[in-house]
This record gives sequence, C-alpha cells and structure tokens, in this order.
Amino acid sequence: MMKRRMHWLWSLQCGLLCAATACTDYKCNDFSEYHSLKSEEWRYDDTLRYLPVHDDSVCTGRLAVAVSHTGDYPYTELWLEVTHRSDSVLRRDTVAMQVADRFGSWLGQGIGSIFQISDTLAPGVHVSGSPVLVRQIMRRDTLPGINRVGLFFVPIE
Repeated sequence: MMKRRMHWLWSLQCGLLCAATACTDYKCNDFSEYHSLKSEEWRYDDTLRYLPVHDDSVCTGRLAVAVSHTGDYPYTELWLEVTHRSDSVLRRDTVAMQVADRFGSWLGQGIGSIFQISDTLAPGVHVSGSPVLVRQIMRRDTLPGINRVGLFFVPIE
C-alpha cells in the first residue's frame, strides 16, 4: 500500500513538472545583447543601438539595462537615457542607477574588480525589431571605468 502511494505521488510530481515546463514556452524571453566599450570609456555622444528581435512579433514585458564597470568609475550614480518604442509610442526614459553607496562601496555583483548593475524600465508592449538606443547623460564628456553595456528583455506572462 505504501509503495503504491509513493508511486502515485512520484507520478503526480512528474506530471506537474512536465505541465509546468510545457507552460514556460513563452516566445518573448529570448533577447539579450551587450556592447563592449573601447578602452573602458563611454563618451557622451556614443549612443549604443540595440535591435531586440523576438520569436513573437509583439511582446509584453520590461526592458532591462545592465552596465559593467571597474573600480575606475568615479561616481556613485550613473544616469542613462533609453529611447524605445513601447505601446506604439516613442518613449525616452531616464534611468538613474545607484553604483555605490555613500561610503564608496560598490553595490553591483561581480568578481575581482569588475561589477555589474542593472535596472528595469516600466512595463510595456515591445514590437520585435524596433530599435532601442542607450546613452549616458552624465555631465562629463567621457566616463572612465565603463566596459560593457547590455540590454535584455524580461517578459511578463
């Protein structure tokens, strides 16, 4: 009797796992791209262009920006401007990323001297193939210590 009950529970767990796996075939979670910056500097007029293409033509979710930096980054914040089309409206979002606390300790995750921080934009409908532009809007012509900037899509199911 106990063996039969254990077998039934095991079968139920396997069935639920298979059903959950089948339901996660969402076609909008397939985009991420990073741009490496030459000499670990990001100039004010260097606009990075991303072209998110999904398996589905329209996806609902959030765009997320990730930045990798070294200990040479001199500020506690990083301000970015992200231009994208969401809900068929051209949007220009300002993203303020906290890079370090008030004592100068880095807040991002990383190994060695490279840290990564990320932040998400407001949710919306993203059309596959519509460009996304990212640029730094700090009041300095060239930012030292920034080595990679990435964009990825976080779907809302």
